[in-house]
Amino acid sequence: MKNFVLELDRPRRLVFDFDAWDLITDKYGAKKEEENFDISKLNITAKEMPFLAFAGMRWEDPELTEQKTRALLNQAIQEGAHTVLSILGPVSEAIFAQSGLAGVPVELDEGGKKEAGPAAVIPGSRKKGK
Repeated sequence: MKNFVLELDRPRRLVFDFDAWDLITDKYGAKKEEENFDISKLNITAKEMPFLAFAGMRWEDPELTEQKTRALLNQAIQEGAHTVLSILGPVSEAIFAQSGLAGVPVELDEGGKKEAGPAAVIPGSRKKGK
């Protein structure tokens, strides 16, 4: 399986294991009225990136917090090492690849544009015209 790494203060590999999914379910599942949280309906946007990056990086750094993750991401953006979209790509790709959900995440180039390839399907995203 492909490794998904964010270069921040050091290379941080994203792993969405059961512990990461517990964090995600606790945060987003509690907002759902239904009894069972459906991960395929998670709408991944830039707003969720700091938390989702935290969930994926926490496995190798138990001292990591959501606030520290946000600070690391902000620092990388402020220093020009990353853009919001260059963070969104690997995080969403890791979630999809490691969860086994059907669909292909949006692939973004350095300029934040979609690369040529199959149509992107992100669960919970809106289709054109809706």
